[in-house]
Amino acid sequence: MRLDIRELNLGSDSAERDINLGLAEYFYPNVTYQKFLSGRKTILVGNRGTGKSAIFKYIAATETRKGNLILELSPEEYSYELLSDHLSSEEDGFWRKQSAYSVAWQYLLYTLIFKNIAQTKRGLLLGATKNIYNYVASKNLLQQTSSIITLVDYLKRIEQVKTSALAGGLRSQGLQALYSLEEIQTLLPSLKTVLKNTKVKILIDELDKGWDNSEDAKFFIAGLFQATQKLNLISPNLRVYISIRQELFDNIPQIYEDAQKIREDVEVIRWGRNELLELIGRRIVHSFPQATRLDAHKLWKSIFVAQMTSTGVETIDYIIDRTQLRPRELLQFCKLCAERIEYSLAGRRIDEAAISAAEESYSEQKTRDLASEYRFQYPYLLDVFEIFRGKRSHYDKEDLDYLLLAIVCGEYDVERAGSWILNMDYLELKQILWKIGFLKAWVPRHTNRRTTLAGAYLGHYEVPTINLENIERFRIHPACTSFLHLKAPSS
Repeated sequence: MRLDIRELNLGSDSAERDINLGLAEYFYPNVTYQKFLSGRKTILVGNRGTGKSAIFKYIAATETRKGNLILELSPEEYSYELLSDHLSSEEDGFWRKQSAYSVAWQYLLYTLIFKNIAQTKRGLLLGATKNIYNYVASKNLLQQTSSIITLVDYLKRIEQVKTSALAGGLRSQGLQALYSLEEIQTLLPSLKTVLKNTKVKILIDELDKGWDNSEDAKFFIAGLFQATQKLNLISPNLRVYISIRQELFDNIPQIYEDAQKIREDVEVIRWGRNELLELIGRRIVHSFPQATRLDAHKLWKSIFVAQMTSTGVETIDYIIDRTQLRPRELLQFCKLCAERIEYSLAGRRIDEAAISAAEESYSEQKTRDLASEYRFQYPYLLDVFEIFRGKRSHYDKEDLDYLLLAIVCGEYDVERAGSWILNMDYLELKQILWKIGFLKAWVPRHTNRRTTLAGAYLGHYEVPTINLENIERFRIHPACTSFLHLKAPSS
């Protein structure tokens, strides 16, 4: 089937911008989505660009159409700087901040639920819910617009009682009232009455926006996790969902204090080749409805030539290999290819020349994005990547270890990254470069539920449990090859 590539529109990389422009039509309902839709999972963990926001936006749109009560907390609701500016440190405030944040989050979520029940007039004919409407009116909740201010105000109330000059008994009484959510408790029977006939879903997404790695930021998220667990016990018809980046989830120690409690609620989003191909196929069909009957492989071949002429590698595999199996990266690369159709010698299809032209831009974007993604754990990663510029793309174990040893010993100038990298054990640096996806390891044979490979270079995102010291061959991720001008092996 001949399609006019100039009419191809793959949509936006951002679910926030795309939800009203086509996402509802070409959303791919993968296994992770099904688990969240059913309420079996409530904590979505994934790297940047893996589709977390798309899942949450699609759930919100779907559930709203069903008439359910949906609350979305957007990135604009969070302000880590505001938290640090207005609250004393844990040591100075003489308080356990995680517990305080947990109860403040519960207070905020309850007030948001009550406010939306009043706005949508849920349970209005049920006499038992009258006190919810009275509470909303007495607290002037319908006029309140900032969730973060509500949360900070409750934290300040706890802090003021903690640091007040009240006698011990009065202070304890005041704290007990705040920590037990005394003013909320009398409303819970009415809430449960509403929940018998109404489903309420709260979606809290993009907690990494504005993240500053501060004490308050960590307690903010750890407290949210605790609060979520408590609210999700109230009724099967009330669910609070959290989306969080893998990097934050793995590096907030406070979360792991409750790891066993939340493990069964956590779903880590991962993609395989066929799922990514299906995702891009649905977007192609959105531009060309006449191709609806074609399967994903034929849809791809209607836009791209089948193979890279120089290597014989399928174009879909060539492009996916330059991602970390993240939908956003696949979309970015494919859109760049479509923009460079004038380089193509294959007429109406994107060929190797257009792909190569797109790769120059994509490689720089991906390499810089990778450094940005881990900027709080490993600041100035780009200065580390620059050490590899112009060198080889492939290494055996001995050569790679020698290069990494030279880096940590200061033989190479890593500039601003020196604050954390100098005098580090070279094996630790190898582990870091592997975990962030900059390094891929040669695995002789690998089988999982998505792939069976006789031998391939795999990243941490594909096979996270291997022992690096048993790996004899490595390569720099192909996404970085073009930007860093890495030299391919001679054979």
